[in-house]
Amino acid sequence: MEQGTSMGSDSFASNRGPQNYRNITLITEAEAREAVRRYVSSSYCCCKPRAEEPAIERLTQMPIYRYRLDTFTETRHIEKTCKPYTGQRIDAPDREPPPLLWGIEVYTPKMFHEGLKRFPVPRSGEIKTCHKCVGRGRCKCTRCGGSGQFRCRCSSSNRQKSRNKRCPTCSGSGRRRCSKCSGRGRRFCISCKGKGQLFYYLQLSVKWKTLRSEVVSNPHEEEPNFPLILLQKVTGEVIITDDDVTVHPLAGFTDVPEISAASEKLIQDHQNACGPSCHVLRQHQTVEMIPVANVQYGYSGKSLSCHVYGREGRVYTKQRLSGLACGCSVM
Repeated sequence: MEQGTSMGSDSFASNRGPQNYRNITLITEAEAREAVRRYVSSSYCCCKPRAEEPAIERLTQMPIYRYRLDTFTETRHIEKTCKPYTGQRIDAPDREPPPLLWGIEVYTPKMFHEGLKRFPVPRSGEIKTCHKCVGRGRCKCTRCGGSGQFRCRCSSSNRQKSRNKRCPTCSGSGRRRCSKCSGRGRRFCISCKGKGQLFYYLQLSVKWKTLRSEVVSNPHEEEPNFPLILLQKVTGEVIITDDDVTVHPLAGFTDVPEISAASEKLIQDHQNACGPSCHVLRQHQTVEMIPVANVQYGYSGKSLSCHVYGREGRVYTKQRLSGLACGCSVM
């Protein structure tokens, strides 16, 4: 089976369309027989499986198409931040103002690899006095209120007073030295690390994220109740792949109209999800044909049916084989 090449809507006609794939035998009779045989063998409770092989009576192909769209985006956000000034070089806006949001050059990771990085904006630095300690490097202790002491417990203890003994903690003074500030009344400023100055600058936060969406075509008209959720864990054959900065809707995919409409809608939805602070870096869309076949087979003198789906050959059926293939009885 040929695989589609990178293309837009104009070049779709040069590739094999879905109408050609509908005429290809997706699940062979041998593959269907092997899938049913595995399913029947797994349905035994304790007895060994019989040597009888399931007989395929009818095999109806009903492939389902899955459309996937991945959009790799870059979102930027600038915020003002600060750190203690320790004498580092300041890139101040002396001659030129800081660059605009999308004028800042950053390293772009590998496509469709998500991540978050932060960069200082060039020419945005300035030094200011620390707002917390007002340039002193130390702040008033919040525990003692700046006095360096606080009331001892013995001053409010009637039992201690009745004994007329000196408190070993405060030596009878009724006041204790604050352990947080060592009695100084002021503590080391954690904002400026005791330097008294802060280095303010603009910081660019860049987030790379992949928007993912997928849509599957409707089940075969003869099998409308086939649960599409089962297709999430199986694979198929990629018949169309398109990778570009921006991809085009699959206007030529007329044989499966819901896939063509889904490509147009999802591409527009991904574009609408990006605003002034978000840009699309790359898009990748694929159409995958998942083989699904309705299998009617005979086993143990009875006519049964199931679905074989995916390249993994998984089986789905509403019929239970308990009591059919096994001769055990519950005592």
